[in-house]
Amino acid sequence: MEIKKVDNLQRVINNINKYANLIDEENINIMEVCGTHTNSIAKYGINSVISNKINLLSGPGCPVCVTNEDYIDKAVYLSSKDITIITFGDLVKVSGNNCSLVVAKSQGRDIRIVYSISEVISIARELYPKEVVFLAVGFETTAPAIATIIRKVHEENIKNLSVLTSIKIMPPILNKILSSKYKKIHGIICPGNVAVIAGGDRFKFVYEKYKIPAVISGFEGKEILASIYFLIRDIYKKAEGKKQIGFKNLYIKWASTKGNKLAQSLIKDVFKIEDVVWRGIGNVENSALIINDKYSTIDAEKRFHLQKHFNKKFYKDEYLIKEQFRNGHKVCNNDYKACRCKDVLLGNIYPFQCSLFRKVCNPEKPVGPCMVSEEGACSVYYKYHREA
Repeated sequence: MEIKKVDNLQRVINNINKYANLIDEENINIMEVCGTHTNSIAKYGINSVISNKINLLSGPGCPVCVTNEDYIDKAVYLSSKDITIITFGDLVKVSGNNCSLVVAKSQGRDIRIVYSISEVISIARELYPKEVVFLAVGFETTAPAIATIIRKVHEENIKNLSVLTSIKIMPPILNKILSSKYKKIHGIICPGNVAVIAGGDRFKFVYEKYKIPAVISGFEGKEILASIYFLIRDIYKKAEGKKQIGFKNLYIKWASTKGNKLAQSLIKDVFKIEDVVWRGIGNVENSALIINDKYSTIDAEKRFHLQKHFNKKFYKDEYLIKEQFRNGHKVCNNDYKACRCKDVLLGNIYPFQCSLFRKVCNPEKPVGPCMVSEEGACSVYYKYHREA
């Protein structure tokens, strides 16, 4: 589906292409770090109307895609202990080091998919006194809703519900990517939804620290095109030695400079910041929101002593499912090793440059997490880029 070319939008597109042609670079790399942006760029056919010199690269903005294998292993392990697991749909197909929650469910374990966070407490009350664990995955955007659940469990003394978190924050991973000497990024499209919570100022560092222009964007086609126009014009100014604007919040209608103070207060009350491993990327300092000591009884990691168990170099337990499964399907070990989700998440390659794309890996039988989630770049490319 292509963008409707009304006159003013066509002028924006023409200006984007004009500046792109004036920039003395073979490739102009602009990275978006939100899965919703990745989806919108493909859905609206933005690549088809802008200069071929502009590469729109997908970054690690899909929370399911960057959830580490050990997190899935822990959830599968808990399911083996007669504990009910509550999760959103995308996560069940993502494999850990051994198998996915789909496979665990096929073995008779109680794994329930919900479509709204409001269902979590209702299920726990219904199943009392059976232990229930909610898998809370996301970025700053979903953190306030998860914090609300945790606080409510604490206030209402719901004894059988705990939360296993994998909540990440965006600025540290951007720091990791932009500080790499091997990475040439000319501009960053920052996630408007994260800025709504954290505030527009949270992304100023991209230009202040790295001198890379950055823009906070909405998610409609015209909003993304406006953001690309801002970036490409600023990249041109830099090339010409002219004064840049550097940073712009084009989502100011929803994302204020300082963000949502109430949501930030809620996050601060419930979570603390720690290091965490991002799937395929490695450890990223100060990039996770972890349940703090005040609410530690609700932290499934502590309640079930998971850190102690998973610190062992090798562990044997009844939760391990011996057959070789990935995302609920038998696949060859070599397929899994050939998966290039890491490079897709870091914007090093496009999904179609992975040898497994379409041939082996597809939404029905995904090998890597980027094909599982609707926000994953591989899933998006499979759906919209028929020529890839």
